[in-house]
Amino acid sequence: MIKKWVVCFLCLGLLAACAKVPQTEEPINGPQAIITEAVTHTPDIVVESPADYSIYQDAKNAAIAYLQTGLTGNPSLYIYKDYSDAANHFTQRAKIDDGNSDFVFDMNENWQDDPYSGSSAIEVRVKTEGYSWGGWLFVNGYLPEGETVPRLSFGEINGAGEDLSGATQLFFEARGAEGGEVVEFFTAGLGYDGETNARMADYPDSSHKITLGFVTLTPDWQTYVIDLGDADLTYIGCGFGFVLTGAKSGNSESVFYLDDIRFEGEIAQLQDTPRLLKSYESNQAENPNDLYIQNAAFSYDNALAAMAFISEDNQSDAERILDAFVYAVENDRFQPDRIRNAYSYGDIHALPGWQSGARLPGWYDLEKREYYEDQYQVGTNVGNTSFVAMALLHYFNQYGGEKYLNTATTIMDWVLKNCTDQTVGFTAGYDGWPEGDGSHYYVYTYKSTEHNIDAYAVFNELYAITSDERYREAADSALQFIVSMYDPEKGYFYTGTGEDGITPSKENVVLDAQVWTLLSLGIDQYDPFSKALDTALEMKTSEGGYPFHAENTNGGWWPEGTAFTALALREIGKSTDALSALDALMNIQLESGAFPAATVSNLSTGFNLFTGEPWTYSENPHIAPTAWFIMAVNGFNPYSFEG
Repeated sequence: MIKKWVVCFLCLGLLAACAKVPQTEEPINGPQAIITEAVTHTPDIVVESPADYSIYQDAKNAAIAYLQTGLTGNPSLYIYKDYSDAANHFTQRAKIDDGNSDFVFDMNENWQDDPYSGSSAIEVRVKTEGYSWGGWLFVNGYLPEGETVPRLSFGEINGAGEDLSGATQLFFEARGAEGGEVVEFFTAGLGYDGETNARMADYPDSSHKITLGFVTLTPDWQTYVIDLGDADLTYIGCGFGFVLTGAKSGNSESVFYLDDIRFEGEIAQLQDTPRLLKSYESNQAENPNDLYIQNAAFSYDNALAAMAFISEDNQSDAERILDAFVYAVENDRFQPDRIRNAYSYGDIHALPGWQSGARLPGWYDLEKREYYEDQYQVGTNVGNTSFVAMALLHYFNQYGGEKYLNTATTIMDWVLKNCTDQTVGFTAGYDGWPEGDGSHYYVYTYKSTEHNIDAYAVFNELYAITSDERYREAADSALQFIVSMYDPEKGYFYTGTGEDGITPSKENVVLDAQVWTLLSLGIDQYDPFSKALDTALEMKTSEGGYPFHAENTNGGWWPEGTAFTALALREIGKSTDALSALDALMNIQLESGAFPAATVSNLSTGFNLFTGEPWTYSENPHIAPTAWFIMAVNGFNPYSFEG
């Protein structure tokens, strides 16, 4: 894989973007003063009798099981799972031949005509004549600090080998284009002569080549197994390889296919490793655009999952996610002070020998032979940062652990340092990345109501824990901004501001700005703004769910928003409405226990991507609504730290 940090063609947002209100002229001394001065509406929230939420326990348990499956993953360590998949190891390709390199053609690792599983397989084409030979090695390689293009290693670089201790077998699927293709498959042996096993490098693999020998392929997919026996697998630079020879294949051009290449066993590096959940299930063959999200573990989504586990008093699974965030902050490829909007799903530790920091999501373009990253995914914004801090603080309050508190303060200090201007509230963050030449780094100047709702709750809690006045002042600033975004005549919160950070953006009325204010402020502070809840309830569709925004251009509804609306309604005792929302969710829960991101293929948000195209949600199974559903059934408000 050729690695290069370049701007991608898709930007995925989780924020309820664009909105801000003018700063008030009078100084504000505290949150309650802000609310009293800003609004005079008489509250009309009516509390109903408690409802029985136990009827949703089975659905909740299925949702929990889904998240746990994604967290624990497959006990396999993949060399190839799918094209450009973050689960792949030994990602660098080394051609081997007897000097006739033109006989070994580049592999097509995104062959989609008939994969064994998933969306893709590898197509291989090798020509042989006389006694010629050739093939490919799948190696780990290495990446020096400060560089962007990985290099090949054949055992000359120390530390560029993976520890595969505990692996007992190497499985792979293979078939020939015609049948009759003869191929030798093997693993390990990097740094040794393939025939004599003579050592040829300073840092060779801990095992000589382990070979299946030459096998004759059939035109149908077959499972092949290389038994690893008692081999020392503590340091492996070559995970997989194959070779064809003229002695076996004659004068011919062999075409064959490979898929699901993986080590299996109690592999040490897979046991209890901090991991992040894949945000969306994806399938490139069905939707090519899924390539852009297939590796993404969005920080917001994973923070929700961690809090869902905390709501279950499942410390170990919550810790696994949050430890990944702690590692990510401490090992950011720029500097240890921020949360990226997304990381690679699974184990985000840098590969052995790769001085690249925590693994970030991206994809490989076969035609351009370049590695791409999405500028939103590798950027940092206030909302996602606040949700991660929220999860860290919930964990700290319930289970302890100074590293979680320290990480929360570190990333919120980043917000204080980088997302303030001369007016109230916090700007959105930045798009792209400051590392490298900084050409793909864009500072946002708009302010989001949603972001400030999130930051308000977190800064309040940091002040409660640390007594640091900076955090009290930050909470007051965020609250002042939130209040300024409320239009008492229209009865809703604006989404935020335009690029000036002052002028309200009034074109789009979104669900989260109305509902999250209730969850964050609490019922007493929210009373003056209760018309915003009426606005949210008016968005309810005939199916019982809630859309992303009031106009709901393309129909359908938003399971994530429906779940957190159910939680808010439960919080204030509107049991009938809360149960109705949960019933709607029950009706669309997938057999896996997950919930789709939308009930239609292109649920509108009312916003556009930076490309100018509409930002929509698809029907892909998504961990965010799944986590919100769990918290709604458990009555766990992530914005509240009182419980």
